[in-house]
Amino acid sequence: MPTPSTTGSKASGSRAVSTIALALAPVSTALVFVVTYSTANFTIPATKGYFDFGDIIIFIIALTFGPTIGGLASGLGSSLSDALSVGSSIYAPFTLIIKGLEGYVAGYLAFRGFRGRLGIAWAFASAIMVGGYFVAESLVIVGYPASLVDVPFNVIQVIAGGVIGIPVSQFLRRTLPSNMIYSRKTLTSNPAKT
Repeated sequence: MPTPSTTGSKASGSRAVSTIALALAPVSTALVFVVTYSTANFTIPATKGYFDFGDIIIFIIALTFGPTIGGLASGLGSSLSDALSVGSSIYAPFTLIIKGLEGYVAGYLAFRGFRGRLGIAWAFASAIMVGGYFVAESLVIVGYPASLVDVPFNVIQVIAGGVIGIPVSQFLRRTLPSNMIYSRKTLTSNPAKT
């Protein structure tokens, strides 16, 4: 049977993690929004979508802070940017789902116990983003073949997200206090390594 002091320290540790998660979620969401909105300077005429560097922040957050914060920040921050962007507001509900899944899947796979997990997390999340927008644009937003115009721009966005996001996340995993980094009890190896 655990002693009161042991139980108290475990409860205190859980509260500290919850408090950190509560603080990280809105800050991460705001960061995704600011970077996405402020870099959305090139509108793609065929689709009314825009090119931005929000995926860099999405991958940094998801690969560092895990699926819940990654999914929330990615979906909410990106869809808010769409909602406030002239001509792109139709994308907001689709972005909430697509970018939310992108961040969630990246964060989920990044903390599995297999080799190369950061790269694999990036690849699966990137496929969700590129494929999700292609399907949404083809079926609802602009139709096919106009939806094909957006594909290369989305591919560039996720490549930038991986090239910058993965090394930045690795750096943060090594340098931030361990209680700030997402962890899984079943993770068998050091989360700082890919």
